[in-house]
Amino acid sequence: SSGINAEYGNKKGMIHRIFLCSKLTSGLDKKDKKALGSIIDKFLKHCQNQLSQEPPSGIMLIYNQHALFCLESSQEIIMLFMQEIVTNLCTQLLECKVLSFTENVPTRLFQHGWADVTMPVRPLEQKHETSDSISQVIINLIKQTVSLSEYVNHNVPKVNYRARCETMVTSQTQLITSEEIVEYIANDRSLFGTSEYVDKYTKPLDVVLDQELIWPLEVRLFPYM
Repeated sequence: SSGINAEYGNKKGMIHRIFLCSKLTSGLDKKDKKALGSIIDKFLKHCQNQLSQEPPSGIMLIYNQHALFCLESSQEIIMLFMQEIVTNLCTQLLECKVLSFTENVPTRLFQHGWADVTMPVRPLEQKHETSDSISQVIINLIKQTVSLSEYVNHNVPKVNYRARCETMVTSQTQLITSEEIVEYIANDRSLFGTSEYVDKYTKPLDVVLDQELIWPLEVRLFPYM
């Protein structure tokens, strides 16, 4: 829209990387998940075109009841995507959490672009349990995603990239974070939600002046009083 252009113009940002996870609204079938992936793909392309920036890269893994995102793009596109989750995708992506944000990454993990991949449906096994901190669980998830990206970059040609990603999730399951771990992270209450993250970067600071903290209030407000 013209609003995007008005705010950012043709500014070309550095590449940043964000990891997100969310719960999915119940009852989404494979067709619904494909539609969700398509909506997000079109939105990212729209942002790219409006801002005249490099295409976003990364991957969206759509599980049975959860979704995991790794998005590599400019700060502007990442923020617009977060706002889209909060305002228009909140009925499908529930309780979306920010796992990690890295500024000015030297290289992209996913060099072929953006892909959304619907995972084969399988029932969740018993709840993930660990003595590791939530930070360590997220670090392990990111390491696994790095391994996944290395496989994708070397073994999946850019031609027909998406279709190859679809087959990869069944042939390279050891590279995919299990839904049980994504569920464990999604249930953690200490992580920033997308709405909190957007508020943090878009709402003006509520500045309190020192005088407002003094009690009782000073009576002589002016020197001539």
